Amino acid sequence: MDIPSQPVGVYGWRKRCLYSLVVVLLVMVIINLALTVWILRVMDFSIDGMGKLRIVPKGIRLEGEAEFVRPLYVQEMRADEGQTLRLESARSIKMQARDEDSQHSGSLVLGDNQLQVACEQFEVTGSQGDVRLAVTEDDITVGVDEMKYLGEAVFEGSVQTPNVRGPNMQSLQLQSDNSQVVVAGEKGVSLLASSGDVQLLSDDSVRVHTSQGSILIQTNAMYMKNVDRDKSKAQAYQLCICGSSGRVFLGAADGDCQADDVCDES
Repeated sequence: MDIPSQPVGVYGWRKRCLYSLVVVLLVMVIINLALTVWILRVMDFSIDGMGKLRIVPKGIRLEGEAEFVRPLYVQEMRADEGQTLRLESARSIKMQARDEDSQHSGSLVLGDNQLQVACEQFEVTGSQGDVRLAVTEDDITVGVDEMKYLGEAVFEGSVQTPNVRGPNMQSLQLQSDNSQVVVAGEKGVSLLASSGDVQLLSDDSVRVHTSQGSILIQTNAMYMKNVDRDKSKAQAYQLCICGSSGRVFLGAADGDCQADDVCDES
């Protein structure tokens, strides 16, 4: 009995469907390749980076402006030589540093008309690395020869400085509203007005005291105004001055000012 032969292959509508599927897949592959090439051209992808973002041996180089919508973590950020590094934000700019335990060790916030710095020690250095200003929890150190402040300064604690001067053609005023002003120097205190007056004003007494040395007043003329005159018979003395040294001493109430050894002492 002869068995009829069965043809091998895909025929009829199955063949047409298979060819149609192959053509559709080929078209999709071509479209994907074209979109990939278009994206590479638009984004300027290359082996050196993407667009204005270039990969260099020591990091990433950005040419132009960039917008970051998420936090940026960097170790160093700098501009080209002679160019300006500009950081701009719609709200505020916040920089934070972390220690080895990933804890916040310092931060700088530039916000709405304010600049906030939170750290243990704040320093401002010059181009040579010398400290111009150092702020710690205990004190403030100014590392310059001269500091100018325009306006009034209020200090709740002590101020240690070798020299305090007023502005040119203006007065220098040291004032304490509710307590007292203490000016102390281990080797001396000097009050100098090269072209004006030195005034000591007080509602109470003005006392000048020295424990070991002398009080020297050197002037062409000295006036003592509004001195009370004693009309009683209480014990009184004459105020005498040595002609050679200008030393002041008390003399007897009656008679001339005479001194034996007082004017000879140094």
